[in-house]
Amino acid sequence: MVICKVVSYIWDFVSGRMMDQSDIMRKIVSTLPFCFLGIMILSFTIISALNSVFAASDFTIEAKINLQKLDDPTKMKVVASANGDTQVKNVTGNDLKSKSTTVSFRFNQKNDVVKVGDRDEFFVCAYDLNAQNGEMKSYSCVEGNIGSTGGKNTVNIGSGGEKTLSTGTFQASNGGENATIKNPTLQITIPLSDRKDVKELKVVTMIRGEFNTKTIDAEKLLKEADHNTLVIPFVYDKVPEIGPIQKGDLFFACVSGDELNPPEGTECEHRHTVHTGHIHNLVVR
Repeated sequence: MVICKVVSYIWDFVSGRMMDQSDIMRKIVSTLPFCFLGIMILSFTIISALNSVFAASDFTIEAKINLQKLDDPTKMKVVASANGDTQVKNVTGNDLKSKSTTVSFRFNQKNDVVKVGDRDEFFVCAYDLNAQNGEMKSYSCVEGNIGSTGGKNTVNIGSGGEKTLSTGTFQASNGGENATIKNPTLQITIPLSDRKDVKELKVVTMIRGEFNTKTIDAEKLLKEADHNTLVIPFVYDKVPEIGPIQKGDLFFACVSGDELNPPEGTECEHRHTVHTGHIHNLVVR
């Protein structure tokens, strides 16, 4: 209303309806403070509305990493996968000088293949690295379920005992001598007998901090297959930046797609490598 009055005064002056210039200037000047206040309130309202829209379009996974049992950590690689997407963050310096550190990952609620649900699964792994050569000394991983699809999901890493969904404290691979696995293939089996209407799926795999992701035309592959199970190979033919893949390494696989609901749009599984051969199998779902 205030802005409208100012415009009206100016129009009256220009059109000749108000010939006294001092009168119109007096009215405009007296109205300006309210005009500025109105603009500020309007701007604040618009910004708040936009923030609400953007905030509702993503969610976070907050990894609280216990550092107390590590020997003077100086470098750490932290990886996370949720809703068919992946992220990697490196932590160094003062962030590793206290008893714990927190690493946050922000993910979109929706992508080309899936929209996040409150039972969907995710995982986070933290790798403690050698200060000189950057190779992994130990790791800790957690697999969990999304509790808040529009807010913060907190997980504790590097603490507690080993459980089905958590490795507990940091541990080494302990593969023994001659434990290196050259060019391994993670062979992911996806049973779909209960989801024959599935169209597109996104499959994420991770080992030693390295991701390998594929988006597959599941509908086409199911038509070509003699059964209702897909087998998707992922070849890791490059040495990870934190050292060669070894026997005893923990690896993950997640499959995402809207047609997998219910119960989850993203399902994850994990296991350790148990030999130094090329093929390492994991069934997801």
